[in-house]
Amino acid sequence: MEEFNLSEFMKYYFSYFVIVILFVILGALGSWYYTDYMQVAMYKSQTSLVLTSTGEITQNDISVNKNLVSTYREIIKSRRILSKVIENLDLDITEKELSEKVSVTSTNDTELIYISVVDEDNKLACNIANEIAEVFIEDIPNIIPIDNISLVDEAVKAKTPYNVNVAKQYIIGIGAGFLIGSLLVTIKFYFDDSIKKPEDIEEKIGLSVLSTVPKYKKRKKKK
Repeated sequence: MEEFNLSEFMKYYFSYFVIVILFVILGALGSWYYTDYMQVAMYKSQTSLVLTSTGEITQNDISVNKNLVSTYREIIKSRRILSKVIENLDLDITEKELSEKVSVTSTNDTELIYISVVDEDNKLACNIANEIAEVFIEDIPNIIPIDNISLVDEAVKAKTPYNVNVAKQYIIGIGAGFLIGSLLVTIKFYFDDSIKKPEDIEEKIGLSVLSTVPKYKKRKKKK
């Protein structure tokens, strides 16, 4: 196996650096095209609910509420709730399609429930989030005879998409182009068996070099 000569590789690398630059440009153009023409901007709106108790709050009330959080999370995404939301907002989608837009989360050791909705239309995402919260609060006493849900924050219309980070995407594209270009130059260097210096003849052919002929540069004739 040939010994890897770092200084020789660096000279070779910079002699073909135009390849790396070309792939960096292609990576930047790819990021621009993806961001402007392929990526779909999505907006997220979130509302929050809290489980409360009437009267004096006891440790038992807190324990019951925490146990109900996971149950409420499943009920929020049930067909019963989502079908009413679709009807109220006159949405032209199915319960399954709406369910894919909705995520319900909670924070450990708290009685807070967060309802997030993602959509291409920022206004619609906001309206759906608020409508889900409203329908759930109204209907939950008919499912579980406990009136312990209150609204904390209403959803607001998002001003910027949550899934578009132009700077990050350009860095990824340029970085990928740089790595690909560098890899191609490295592979080219590894498999390049051309004679570049006298020592290469001794290494590749096993013959000693007796003499070398310098490259002749033709001089311009003076008028």
